[in-house]
Amino acid sequence: MMMIAPETAGWIGIAVMLFMVGIGIPVAYAMGIVGFVGSFVLLGGDPTAGLMEIVPFSTVASYSFGIVPLFVIMGYLVFHAGFANGAFETARAWLGHRTGGVPMASVVGCAIFGAASGSGLASTATLARITIPEMIASGVEKKLAYGVVAAAGPLAQMIPPSVLMIIYAIIAEQPAGKMLIAGILPGLMIVLVYLATIYIRVRMNPSLAPSLPRVPWPERVTSMRKTWGIAALALFVIGGIYSGVFTPTEAGAVGATWALFLTIIARKLTWPVLRESIHETIRTTAMVFMIVIGAFIFGQFLSITRLPTSISSWITGLPVAPIVIIIGIVIFYLILGLFIDMVAAMFITLPILLPAVIQLGYDPIWFGVLVVFLAEIALATPPFGLGLFIINGVIEDSTLSEITIGVMPFILADFVILAILIAWPQLILFLPNLM
Repeated sequence: MMMIAPETAGWIGIAVMLFMVGIGIPVAYAMGIVGFVGSFVLLGGDPTAGLMEIVPFSTVASYSFGIVPLFVIMGYLVFHAGFANGAFETARAWLGHRTGGVPMASVVGCAIFGAASGSGLASTATLARITIPEMIASGVEKKLAYGVVAAAGPLAQMIPPSVLMIIYAIIAEQPAGKMLIAGILPGLMIVLVYLATIYIRVRMNPSLAPSLPRVPWPERVTSMRKTWGIAALALFVIGGIYSGVFTPTEAGAVGATWALFLTIIARKLTWPVLRESIHETIRTTAMVFMIVIGAFIFGQFLSITRLPTSISSWITGLPVAPIVIIIGIVIFYLILGLFIDMVAAMFITLPILLPAVIQLGYDPIWFGVLVVFLAEIALATPPFGLGLFIINGVIEDSTLSEITIGVMPFILADFVILAILIAWPQLILFLPNLM
C-alpha cells in the first residue's frame, strides 16, 4: 500500500534530484537513482525490477539514436581534416577589409564549421583555438574576440546537422528531418544579428577591430577551395534530408563516410587521428546515452505520479494569454540553463511542459527550435556557461571576467533573436512545412 500520495512523491523526487545535481552528482545518475527509488516506493520491488530490466536497453536500442554517434564522428573527422581553419581563412579573405571584418569572419567561420560539427561545445573549443589567436594578432580587442567565439561557437546546435535537434526530436516524438531543417533559417538569422552587433560596436569604436587590407578578387575566389569539403558535406546531408533521399540516420552515415573521405584526401588520416576521433565519439555518445537512460527512468517515475499531467492542466488553465505562458517558459529555461546542463534539462522538463505548449496551440517543432536556441544561450551565459570555461581553458592568458564582459553584448543580441523567433514562427516553420 502506498504511504505517500503520488503527486507528493513526484514533487519530492524533483527536489531530491535537483539537490543531488547541486552537490555535484552527475545528472544522469541523479535522475536514474531518484527514478528507481521513487518507482520502488510507489510500485514495489517486482514492478520496479521489471522497469529497470526494460527501460535502459529499450531506450537507447533505437534506430533514431544511431544518428548521434554518426554526427559526432563526422564533426571530429572534419576538424582533423583542417576545414575549420579553411572556413575562417575564407571568411576573412572576403570580410576582413570591412568594418569589424575580422570578428565577422569568425562568426561566419563558426557557422560554416557548425554545418559539419553538430556539437556546440566541440565547435566552441575548436574555433577558440583557431580564431581567437588570429583575431588578437590582427588587432581585435581581446574581450571582443572572446565574446565572438563564446556566442557564435554554439551555433552548431542550431545549424544542421545538430545532435541537440535530434535529441529534442526523440523526446518530443517529432520527425527528426523536419527538426534539422527547421534550424536553417533561424541559424542564418542568428548569424546576421551577430554580424550587425559587431558592425555597430566597431562602428562606434573602430579601435575594437582594425580592418585588414582588401584581398584581391582572384585570391578571394581561390580561398573558397578551402571550404569545398564542408560545402559538399552540407549539400549531401541537408539536401538529402530535405529532398527525402535520405532518412536523418542515413544522412548521418553518408556524412560520416564523406567526412572520412575528406580526411583521407587531405592526407590527415593517421592512426592517432582515427583513434582519437573514435575515442571522443564513444565518450560523447556514452555521455548522451547515460543522460538519456537516467532521464527515461526518471520520466517513468514522473508518469506514475501523474505530476506532468497535473502541471500541464494547471499551466493551460492559467487566466492569461498563451504568449504570456510561452514567455514565462522561456524565462524558466533561461534561469534553468544557468545551473544545469540543457540536455538533461530537456529530458526533465519537456515531458511536463510540451503537452501544455501543444495544448495552447503552438507547434512542437517551433517550440523545439526555441528550446535549442535557449540551450545555445545557456552555453554562453555567465556565471556557469560551459562555453566560457572552454575558452578560458583553451586560451592561456584569458580570464573568465574578460570572457564574460566580451559576451554580454551578444547575450543582449540573443534576446532580440528570441523576440524574433517568438513573434514570427514562420521563420522556423517555413522550410519544414515545404517538406
